Amino acid sequence: MLVPIYLGLCRSSDMDGGHRAASVLINSSFDVALLVSLVHTLVLFVTAGVSAWLVYRYLGLKFISRGWFNLDAIWAMSLVAIGVLSLM
Repeated sequence: MLVPIYLGLCRSSDMDGGHRAASVLINSSFDVALLVSLVHTLVLFVTAGVSAWLVYRYLGLKFISRGWFNLDAIWAMSLVAIGVLSLM
């Protein structure tokens, strides 16, 4: 999500407040921008890990095997739907 901003693909005139703030941050200090990205990634990994552990610990593997949905099928259907919409 941050690659377009880092590559300068977002123009200032098209940016909302969040994009302008990220642009100022990146242009002023790459080290701080990199730190923000790393902290953001770390927090996402920790949150996903804690969530997975809580489900495993309190709901168990039976719940996961019975209650899980097929993400591959959902992903494939969404790609087909976007393809059809783009052809229209």
